[in-house]
Amino acid sequence: MTFQEAEKTYKDLKAQHAAGKLSDADFEAQVGKLKMQDAQGKWWQIGVQTGEWYVHDGQKWSKAKPPAETPPAPPPPSEPSAMPEGAASTPPPANSKSQRASVAPTRLFAPKPGGREGGLPTSVLIIIVAVVALIGIAVLVGGYFFISGGFGGTTAKTTTTPTRSVAQATQSAVAPTITLARPIEVPTAVPSPTLVLTTTAPTTVTVPATAPTTAPTRRPVTPATKPTVAPTKAASATAAPPPGLYVVKMVTDPPQPNFNETIGFKITMFNNGAKFDQISTRVKIYSCTEQGSCAIDDLRKSLGETKATNVDPVNGTFEITAPRTWQVGVGSCKFVAIPFYTDKDTGQLEPFKTTAGKALYYEFSLCR
Repeated sequence: MTFQEAEKTYKDLKAQHAAGKLSDADFEAQVGKLKMQDAQGKWWQIGVQTGEWYVHDGQKWSKAKPPAETPPAPPPPSEPSAMPEGAASTPPPANSKSQRASVAPTRLFAPKPGGREGGLPTSVLIIIVAVVALIGIAVLVGGYFFISGGFGGTTAKTTTTPTRSVAQATQSAVAPTITLARPIEVPTAVPSPTLVLTTTAPTTVTVPATAPTTAPTRRPVTPATKPTVAPTKAASATAAPPPGLYVVKMVTDPPQPNFNETIGFKITMFNNGAKFDQISTRVKIYSCTEQGSCAIDDLRKSLGETKATNVDPVNGTFEITAPRTWQVGVGSCKFVAIPFYTDKDTGQLEPFKTTAGKALYYEFSLCR
């Protein structure tokens, strides 16, 4: 099977899946069989959801374009005297396909076509060498002028007026860095950095000699009063949430998962003095778009969930381990995971809330 035939088979399977003839599991299983091995021994796989090719470099899957396939070389004509009577008949279709598959890899690395000398004419090679030489000379000359122009800009800038340095900024790419350095030197040259901290500095700037004796005694007083106010505001902002069970954070298990690897999650919870019986928890996984963050529309249908786990909540901070039972093949890179629990009164799955009263959307990626 060639790459083009694999792509055609994927389109047929996707059409059957869209028409409802194939379930999600059957569609993913059929697409998983569309694996190809190129002439270099590398394995290729079509993404289940994207339909694009991924190549395995020995450690991970990466998105790439498959190598271009060339038609097989025509078989050399056989001698009439050595041909048996049945050899003139057309070979079966199955044999022709196998012959085409076996010839294609060797054709990719054939140095010259069969029956001819191959290679480029001598005149074409001379022209190519001349063009490459001209390009190399142009690069060397351009680099020399670029470097000499940059050095010239720095020396001319130190010996001329500011108006001369502005003209140099329009001629070379090094000048902007020099003109930007001047505004930085102005505040550092002024030996009064402490005056910037005071809001009533206009009257003290006129007398820089007496300012150092009085300013140090006044400045520590003003910051000393402000930090005393900040802790009172921070204490009021960190008011304890009402009694309840809250989700704090979540990470993947393993920390850097990859395609075709079973994945679990570790969830940090916080029980603020509430009493709970044993609860059933799980994590549902959703697919995201390739660009941007996950939108609400992407969370209408999950790609699966971890195995349910029964937990006895304790007071304070504790951790829930969702077992490594979820797996996905090569496809989309970005996913979002949401922790859920089963409400005993309604029997429905409800997302755990943070102390801010919102569900926790944990985004992670399988592409490296």
